[in-house]
This record gives sequence, structure tokens and C-alpha cells, in this order.
Amino acid sequence: MLFDTQLVTDFIDTFYGYSTYDAPFWFVGMEEGGGKTPEANAARIASWQRRGRPELTDLYEYHEGIAVPRWFTNHPPIQSTWGKLIRLLLAARGQQSITPDDVRYYQRDHLGRSSGDTCLLELLPLPSPSTGQWMYGEHADLPQLRTREAYKQYYGRPRALHIRQRGQEYKPVAVVFYSFDWWYRQWWEVIAGILFTEVRPT
Repeated sequence: MLFDTQLVTDFIDTFYGYSTYDAPFWFVGMEEGGGKTPEANAARIASWQRRGRPELTDLYEYHEGIAVPRWFTNHPPIQSTWGKLIRLLLAARGQQSITPDDVRYYQRDHLGRSSGDTCLLELLPLPSPSTGQWMYGEHADLPQLRTREAYKQYYGRPRALHIRQRGQEYKPVAVVFYSFDWWYRQWWEVIAGILFTEVRPT
């Protein structure tokens, strides 16, 4: 099997994202983005192991470790998901005019850094290029990884409860969940400890 059973189990149970829980602003997403091949994603998990199997790690250092430095070059492209989160954060801080360079330089220098103010967390940890793809069933010898649905059902609740526990412990100033999908929304409510009410602009 391409994915070592114990290592991938430890990764799922232990890895939650980037930065530090002390960061005042948390962004909680659906799942870790990843490489396009099983080999690329196995390399990501191996990099996490080499870094000491941390629960959270530095976003820049992690991407350097997997040889994906493009988001942190001198004048980096804006990563599509991160760019939206950064704009939201800068606007919430009261910045009136937000330029692409404001976004790219925050991404380069501050987002998900161990000394920064933004913590990036993922409900589901296994890297995947999209929610429509699943490459672990034939490469990992675990029944809960045979299908994406089995994976989601097996790990959604325990990981949501762990993030909730960390939130109660560290008390971030704000937590932003980014997905309206009903399946993820149920776990956002578990993490927040409340039922969400939809509010539409009038």
C-alpha cells in the first residue's frame, strides 16, 4: 500500500492545520487541499512526519517542506481560497481599500504563520485536489477510507469535537466557517455549540 496504515491513521487523528491556537482569528474549512496524485499526497503526510507530527504547523514552512513555495515568493500569486479569507480579515479590521498587493503580501508574510494572528483549521485532514476526487480507497488499507463518504462519516464528529474543545480552551476572537454545504454545516454548529440562523441582507 502506498499509504502506511499507522502513519495515515496518526495523521488523521493528529493534524488539524496551520499557525497556533493562540491566534485570535480562526478560519475553519472543509478539508485540506492537496496534490493531484496519491504520490504527492503521500509526500505531504511524510513531510508532516518529518516535522515531528505537530497538531498545527507553520503554513509557509510546511509548503517549503513539500516543495510548493509558489504562494510565498517575493510577488506570489493569490491562492483563491486564501485570498477571500484575507480580504474578509482585512475588511473586518477596518481597512477600507484592499488592493491585490495587500492580499498577496498578507498571504506571503502572515497567513497561517506560527507567530501570526490567523489559524487555518480543516475539519477533514487528508489532502485532496477537490471534494469530487478520492484517491485513498485503493492506496490505504483502512475500511474507513474506502470511500469519501465512509471517511466523512467516520471522522467528521470526532474532529469537530476536538476543534470545539480547542475553541473552548483558547477562546479565539472570531471563528469563520467557510462552506454552506449542509453536511459541513452540522459540524460547524457542533464546533460553535449553537444552531446557525440564516441572515439575508435587506
